Amino acid sequence: MAKTFDIPYPQVPQIGKVTLTTADASLTAPTTAGQVLMTGGAEGTRMDGIKVRALGTNVQTVLRVFFNDGLGTAAANFSLVYEVKLSASTASATDVSQASDVILLPINYDGAGSGVLPPVLKAGQKIYVSLGTTVAAGYAITGMGGDY
Repeated sequence: MAKTFDIPYPQVPQIGKVTLTTADASLTAPTTAGQVLMTGGAEGTRMDGIKVRALGTNVQTVLRVFFNDGLGTAAANFSLVYEVKLSASTASATDVSQASDVILLPINYDGAGSGVLPPVLKAGQKIYVSLGTTVAAGYAITGMGGDY
C-alpha cells in the first residue's frame, strides 16, 4: 500500500465462511480439522468481526481462533488468539435460539477492552478457527472485513 496521509479504508469487502463439525484437539497448530477463515489480501485486510451461529443441535464445545503468520503450517507459525465457550444448542422449528450466537470483535473496536481479534492482517497472514469437541449439526463461522 502506498504511503498516504489520508485515512485508509478497505476497498473490497472480504467475507470468509466455514462450517465446523469436527474437533481439532491441537492448541498449537489447528491443521487437522481447523479451517482458514480469512487470508490477508495483497495490500492487507481489516478485520471487522467474526459471527458464530449454531446450525442445529450441538453439545457444548469451544471455538478456538488462531493467528497464522502466513509462512507455513508448523506450530511455530501459529498463535492461539482466543477461545470462547459455545453452549449446547437445540434445533427448533418455532423459536430462534440467539443464545447460540457469538460475535468476536477486533481489539481496537471494543472500548470495553474485550476485543480479541487482530485488527489488521498483512498480506498472506491468516485466521484459522477450530472446535474443541466434535458436534452433530455444526457451527457456521463467518469472518467479515475488507481488503485494502
